[in-house]
Amino acid sequence: MLIPFTTATGWSFVSNLVDRFKGAMSRWNEMQRCDPQEIESIARELNVSPAELGALALMPSTLLGSLGKRLSHAGLSEARLAASHPEVLRDLRRVCSQCTSRARCARDLKRERWATPAKYCPNEQTLQALAREPLRQGGG
Repeated sequence: MLIPFTTATGWSFVSNLVDRFKGAMSRWNEMQRCDPQEIESIARELNVSPAELGALALMPSTLLGSLGKRLSHAGLSEARLAASHPEVLRDLRRVCSQCTSRARCARDLKRERWATPAKYCPNEQTLQALAREPLRQGGG
C-alpha cells in the first residue's frame, strides 16, 4: 500500500519535480521540431557540439541558479561576465550542464559550504581565475 504525501513539503517537492520535468520536456520538444541542419547551425554559433546543445537545452534552471550562486560567491557578476567574456560564461554553463556532482553542489550551496567545490567542481579553477580579473562585481 502506498502512503500519499500529506505534508506541504512532500507536495512542494513533487510539484517542483513535475514542473522541472515539464520545463525540460518543453525545451526538448522544441529542439525536436528543428531539423538537424538547424540544430548544427545553432550549435556552431554557440561553439558547442549538437550533443552539448541538447544537454544545455535539458539543463534544469536550478543548475543555472547554482552557477549563479557560485559566480556570486567568487565575487563575479553574471551580467558583467556575459558582457565581457560571453564565451567563458557559455563554457561554464556547458560544463555545469554535464557535471556529475550536481547533487553535491546543490547541497553545498544550500548549506553555504564554500570550502569544498575545489574537490569536485570542474568549473572551480575557471571561477578562481576569473575572480582574480578586474571584472569583479565592484570593478571594471
